[in-house]
Amino acid sequence: MRIRGFLRRIPPVLLLLSLSLHFFTIVLYVRLPLKLAAVTIYPIWVWGAIGLALATFCYLFSKARGSLSIILLWTFTILSLADEAGSLARLATAPMEETSPEEHAGSQILRVITLNCASHSDPLEATRQFDPDIIFLQEIPPGYRIKRLTDSLFKGQGDYRYNRNLRFAVIVRGTIEREFRFSKYRTQLVKAEMFDGRKLNLVNLHLLSAATNMKLHQLDCWREHVKNHTLRRIELSSSLAGLRQYGSHPRFPTIVAGDFNAPANDSVHRIMRKEFTDSFDAVGTGWGNTFHRALPLLRIDYIYGSAKLIPVRSQTFTRNKTDHRMVVSDFIYR
Repeated sequence: MRIRGFLRRIPPVLLLLSLSLHFFTIVLYVRLPLKLAAVTIYPIWVWGAIGLALATFCYLFSKARGSLSIILLWTFTILSLADEAGSLARLATAPMEETSPEEHAGSQILRVITLNCASHSDPLEATRQFDPDIIFLQEIPPGYRIKRLTDSLFKGQGDYRYNRNLRFAVIVRGTIEREFRFSKYRTQLVKAEMFDGRKLNLVNLHLLSAATNMKLHQLDCWREHVKNHTLRRIELSSSLAGLRQYGSHPRFPTIVAGDFNAPANDSVHRIMRKEFTDSFDAVGTGWGNTFHRALPLLRIDYIYGSAKLIPVRSQTFTRNKTDHRMVVSDFIYR
């Protein structure tokens, strides 16, 4: 009798645990408190899967009262808040082809690519068929000839700026008028005049690598994540301050792209979304996560456009010999 009584108490306890987890998950991912960065670094569907598993167990094995409601609650939460939900909902949209861009509603397309080469991928082979106008590259292979890439893509009508020490570059179909390098951070700011005569600010970012300590039972893990998030926010804020000071932002259209080393629920993106639009979040289709290429569970590579640019298409593409997926976004001028 005692054993039966104990077993009868298990489903209500598990449902209460699932419901409590749901409440705290909603609060954490809406507020994103810095002190709990070690928890919110995970995509929300990780905690959702745990909550769903608990409620599903109770429904399948005991038909516990309220279990189906909690399953539906978790399902709605994941579909509403998970970063992947929006782009998957747009799967009916025609996918982006690996060819030159087509006009959108009679407007000429500005095609932008960002790729972390991870020191192995050939940027020319990775980007050639897309006929891009702007390319942001990070972790370029040592000794790689960016001039060869520029000449091959733009037939003498392109320009580039390459930071050999940090191994990243911005390449444009047009002319780069000036470049500003940040001595302290992996940030590159250039002002370019494009093929159509329009002037743009282009910011290439490779933010501080994320903390990978997942030992949540250790206090040092929590401290490490707080410090890591704080430094990344400072780095991004300093880069944007430099953009406003040296790039005449927001007077000219601006694109900020690169490897943010931060998933979509990271608080650094709240800084970006005050002035910029995440192109993939707005119009992306398919699975947008970019890391790791073989099993992409996190979206850490982004293309942001300022208010004077309208994103119309965005998609990620797998490329060999790099652990990142490539992001391609099309814009038109507002």
